[in-house]
Amino acid sequence: MTELSCPFCSPEKDVIVLKNTLWYARWDDFPATRGHLLVIPFRHCTGYFDTTAEEQATLPEMLMGCKKILDMKFSPAGYNIVINVGEAADQRVMHCHVHIIPRYSCPADNPQGGIKGILFGEAEGANSREKGHHLPANPE
Repeated sequence: MTELSCPFCSPEKDVIVLKNTLWYARWDDFPATRGHLLVIPFRHCTGYFDTTAEEQATLPEMLMGCKKILDMKFSPAGYNIVINVGEAADQRVMHCHVHIIPRYSCPADNPQGGIKGILFGEAEGANSREKGHHLPANPE
């Protein structure tokens, strides 16, 4: 993906919800829940591990700013903060982005299964092997 074809490069001013010098936040076009935000570096880089030390140092400031906005607008009960890196991790746009996904107590506004419910459609406590997700043993 080139910067010219990247949907996250050169954002329109009206889509920016919050920004600092290195990052901006925008509403996700395909939200998992109400208020789902994306936090995106202005500089084109493929994944989080390609960000600079300065970008990494300023990300928490953006996440805290997004939380304040979401708390005021939606009053969620919790949050998932998710970074998918690479196609195998289901990264769909090859420009680094961080999902901040508000979670709610009301079942209608809150997919079951924690982050697995959002990403894989799995219910809490479901056996991932039965669902076809085969996880390797942790290397030691």
